[in-house]
Amino acid sequence: MSKKNQIMARSRMPSMFGMLLSFCSFLFITHNNSLVAISVEVASSYEPTDILILDCSSSDIPFLIERDDIGSFHVPRTNFSVVSKYYALAPVYRQKPQLCIHKKPFTYTFLVSSGPKFIRLHFNPFSFSGFHMSKALFSVSAAHFTLLKTSNASYSKLQLHDSYTVKEFCINVDDGVLNVTFTPSPDVSDAFAFVNKIEVISMPSNLYIQEAVSLPLIGQASSYYIKNSKALEMMHRLNIGGEFIPALEDTGMFREWIPDASFLTTDGSNSGIVISDVQIRQSSRIPAYVGPKQVYATARTVFADGSNQSRATWLLPVDSGFYYLVRLHFCEISNEAKRVGYRVFHVYIKDQTAEDQADIFLWSHGAGIPVYRDYIVNFSEHTKRRKNLSLLIRNGNGSIRTFKPAILNGLEIFKLSDSNNSLAGPFSFGMGKYSNPWRKEGASCRNHFF
Repeated sequence: MSKKNQIMARSRMPSMFGMLLSFCSFLFITHNNSLVAISVEVASSYEPTDILILDCSSSDIPFLIERDDIGSFHVPRTNFSVVSKYYALAPVYRQKPQLCIHKKPFTYTFLVSSGPKFIRLHFNPFSFSGFHMSKALFSVSAAHFTLLKTSNASYSKLQLHDSYTVKEFCINVDDGVLNVTFTPSPDVSDAFAFVNKIEVISMPSNLYIQEAVSLPLIGQASSYYIKNSKALEMMHRLNIGGEFIPALEDTGMFREWIPDASFLTTDGSNSGIVISDVQIRQSSRIPAYVGPKQVYATARTVFADGSNQSRATWLLPVDSGFYYLVRLHFCEISNEAKRVGYRVFHVYIKDQTAEDQADIFLWSHGAGIPVYRDYIVNFSEHTKRRKNLSLLIRNGNGSIRTFKPAILNGLEIFKLSDSNNSLAGPFSFGMGKYSNPWRKEGASCRNHFF
């Protein structure tokens, strides 16, 4: 592909995006004839090496890209503090995101450092004269991976007025060049591809993929190793028992953590929310950037009723045909916890025992110290329907006076690329919704479950 039909994101050259960020750095801005004060304080545990954002809302990017002689658009690498202010203002100013529409294959080239990267693709499905979502049939690839592929099923349950979707992927970049290619379906007349915004943000090595670590394969005696040759897609990221955590309050990687209530199958009578009565502190066991402190400061707990049958269950929709990485975040948040064995409970994933004697104090060596546990779940059997990944925590054995109820603080689920280097599932958009507390009247809501 020629350079003329590539949009190149470089770290060395000034551009409109730098000017946009400079504008966004003002403390006071006006919006709809009202004065809005923006105060930004970010206690970052990780500062990304690469932060590259291509936003189609910019007037400098063509709305319709279908020619071969487009030229180049350059997005510079910027610093964390400026991008933090940009994220703070985004919910106010991005009420009606514009799109880049591609009627021919098109590649965005990002020049980055080597190492693992987040790729976030923002989509706001639309319908207007000349373009209809039934023709938005396309695939997106990066490196040698197929990230997504839309079909008519992608839009089967889509509500266009409430459908802002962010697809987050993790890919390792070896050569310092990341190509993201949008390819309209060659089998459909007038097919087109679209995107609203692309983020490329570096992430710490070994955050999710640790090649030398063997992970338990749920329901089997064997172990599983995730290699850097795998790509990941974030399916769920939940702050269990807590509130929505916006990207600005993450640990430097602009992840969003959403409440768990809509995935909880019980009516609430068996579970409740507890708030830590100890200070959350870091240790050498896990880096501070693994999760924000807010995740570990709250938990959902199972009420003690005198039996060991009290439980809390979550159902998380996933695509069939893939393996999944399930990460459970724990933190002992009681100031009464002084020893191993203080709180022992059971964890089940996909109706199989994941932990028969879960002991947070044993894992973390103290109260108020975050820890996580990783598991691999096999959903590789292909079906045409989505599956539900079940997660259950149950109180341990003992009298009501002696045992402490089960707790869980956070949850992340990632799809692993298959043997064909694909992450594409049948439902790209519109398969899950939640109420975004940043949502403005008339604005689009971000859905992270597809």
